[in-house]
Amino acid sequence: MTQRDQSPDKWEDETEFHLPEDHWPLPELVHTEKPHEAPTTESFVAVSKTAEYENLRSTFRKFAFPMTVAGLVSYFTFVLLSIYAVDFMATPLIGSLSIGMTIGLLQFAVVYAWTYIYVNFANKKLDPVSGALKAQLEKGASA
Repeated sequence: MTQRDQSPDKWEDETEFHLPEDHWPLPELVHTEKPHEAPTTESFVAVSKTAEYENLRSTFRKFAFPMTVAGLVSYFTFVLLSIYAVDFMATPLIGSLSIGMTIGLLQFAVVYAWTYIYVNFANKKLDPVSGALKAQLEKGASA
């Protein structure tokens, strides 16, 4: 008799039969702090007027806008070259791989690089400040 022939309850229970009884693959979710109250609108407005919040927004904008412009320029340069420089884009580079195909594939690498750069930037510059502001809001809500 195969597992499929048995009732679903039976074979689902036996899928990890070789593991010890106390095995649980997920970590225990232990909450040592009681849940906080939701911050009020007034506390959000108060935090939005702080120097820390303004600095966070300024830091994000100074990074995000140039990166966005660079991404759009890169993408639209590729599109415009594909439309108006067809002969250039069709030029073979290596075997049957054309310049256009190479530039198109490089777009993927550029997107991955920008994502990597942004994640590192956010982890180092944005997340610590936003985490502190979040903690301030949560602390103020529970007080």
